[in-house]
Amino acid sequence: MITRIKRKINTFRSIKYKSFNLPITRTNQGLNDNENYLNSSKEQIDHLVSLNLINENSKVLDFGSGQGRLVNGLKFADVKVKEYTGVDTDLNSIKWCNRFLSHYNQNLNFIHLPAFNARYNKSANGLLEIPVENEKYDLVFLNSVFSHMMSNDVEFYLKEFNRIITKNGTVYLTAFTEENVPNVEENPINYLNETNKNGSLHRVRFEVNYFNDLIKKSGLKTEHYFHQYIDRSKQSVFVLKKT
Repeated sequence: MITRIKRKINTFRSIKYKSFNLPITRTNQGLNDNENYLNSSKEQIDHLVSLNLINENSKVLDFGSGQGRLVNGLKFADVKVKEYTGVDTDLNSIKWCNRFLSHYNQNLNFIHLPAFNARYNKSANGLLEIPVENEKYDLVFLNSVFSHMMSNDVEFYLKEFNRIITKNGTVYLTAFTEENVPNVEENPINYLNETNKNGSLHRVRFEVNYFNDLIKKSGLKTEHYFHQYIDRSKQSVFVLKKT
């Protein structure tokens, strides 16, 4: 009971660090240090900028937005976008973002998507379409989301991303992918020197060619692939376009 109360209170409090509101209890693994938390986001934003995937005219959908790490990163990197929409299955994260981040910019919007996930939302029933219009977003960004989903879920949401990005839009995602491993494996033992003691869907790994087949089925194609590009998690980065 004490743990539950503490967790609930932390959901509705923030740490004031410089000019940023940061979460106290963080869902991002290994990012308890405030500067590291901000820099982890800035590094990915710098990558987006270097690939010419984001600018002041971009409409961005952050899928699995959590506690708004990308929003704080945009502010930290001083990168402005035309519109930002964060989507997450965890209601408390959405409430936290609306309370502590929405005042950053009038073009910020956070949406709760009560879809099922065996790790983050067990009480929900099934997958849900993202409640946004077709061909609206220039960029769909998702960090460490498919690392907690099995194949059917990944395929469903890839098709959703294809629906909501513009003709020249982009999907930037991270996932655990390797060559010459089983097509999909939940919590592979000793992968990246970690034991399987962290619950359902802690780490889902895909065989890279199999993962690319899922991408092709959705009507998207891989334009860039960066193996284990995210240094702290060793997740790979995929940059996808419409076929």
